[in-house]
Amino acid sequence: MRRVLFIAYLFPPVPNSGTRRSLSFANHLPDCGWEPLVLSWAPDPDTRLEPELLAELRPGTRVERVPLQSRARAQRWLGWLPRRWRKRGVDAMAWRLRERATVPDLAAGWLPLAVERAMQMHRDVGFDAIYASGWPWTAFLIAREVSRRTGKPYLIDYRDQWTPSGDMPWEHASPLQLRENPRLERLVAADAAAVVTVTRALVSSIGRDCGRDDLHLITNGFETADFAADVAPADDDLLRISYTGVWRDGYGLDDLYAAIARLKAAGHAELARLQVRTAGFAPGRAAQMGIADWVEELGPVPHARAVELMKQSRLLYLPVPSGYYATASLPGKLFEYLACGRPILAVVPQHSEVAQVLGDVGGGMRVEPGDIDALAQALLSWLRGEAGVRSPQGIERFSRAATTRRLAQVLDGIADGRPIEPLR
Repeated sequence: MRRVLFIAYLFPPVPNSGTRRSLSFANHLPDCGWEPLVLSWAPDPDTRLEPELLAELRPGTRVERVPLQSRARAQRWLGWLPRRWRKRGVDAMAWRLRERATVPDLAAGWLPLAVERAMQMHRDVGFDAIYASGWPWTAFLIAREVSRRTGKPYLIDYRDQWTPSGDMPWEHASPLQLRENPRLERLVAADAAAVVTVTRALVSSIGRDCGRDDLHLITNGFETADFAADVAPADDDLLRISYTGVWRDGYGLDDLYAAIARLKAAGHAELARLQVRTAGFAPGRAAQMGIADWVEELGPVPHARAVELMKQSRLLYLPVPSGYYATASLPGKLFEYLACGRPILAVVPQHSEVAQVLGDVGGGMRVEPGDIDALAQALLSWLRGEAGVRSPQGIERFSRAATTRRLAQVLDGIADGRPIEPLR
């Protein structure tokens, strides 16, 4: 079996959508002839963790965890402090040191220690190729440096765009990052043996940004085992709608909550049949909107609980971010929703990647973002039993096992030094 140095800053037990992609690849690669040697971040003490994620990691997987250099230095320099003061002092100094190294991102301080540990892993057991998942983009720089020192080819996997789109509320780039990162991106991409990303739109835009036209498309997906056992919705008259995910500026449940508030204001009796359950963000918004009678906000939950909520529902709600990613994104939850087999109410643009997938495989109905009247009418149709969608077909290609096989094909090609046709 070949070995791949698997650089994943986000990895269990850190709960994040990026964690799930890396976790699934690491779990399935041994079935494709590749043993992953995972190099990940050692989380800071105050980082929110989900220990249950560790139980999903394939037994025997080697995981090496490296802290940011800022924290390692702070711990070394302040080790003399009395225990009762040490944590506060280390946290404060680590934060200040981290703020001084921000190119290409706030994980820049991970690079020196990660490269050092990767080289130790190469001396201990060796590896045949290198995989790096970004964000953070520092992981790409680590892959390039380790490749330079070992002569092993590397593959970079973009979960998002490195270059800011310019219209996403959560995108923050300093003047220094805006000046330096485009050069670093092209440098890293030029030396990479292969470049992978998650949607067709990103294949085009990232290819333009990094100066390559041979990117491989490997979408996110679903874990078949998570949906092997079905859980039937309760045998009652309620229309249960679930949403599992974050809520931040430009991405969340604004439209759904506004539509429910509009139905409430219009006095529709059908609302008595509605129950919305959400997970993934702090509760309180439904109460602020005056719709808490119909919405239960559960807050962050483990992934297994999120899957259970999907299965207990009769309808699944899927928004997309505003701006560029409204058309360019394919959220991981789309594929989990499809695997769940429940109808999807997708609030997405007509020409979005999500709309294309649903048009191809079925399983959902679409409403234009911001069209609160249309969304309210769609909810009424479901509450009255008038709506329906065709069952999804051909979703096996989105299983994590299938997407990992595609990744393994690329790894095989770069390890053998042979040309690889872009996977589309």
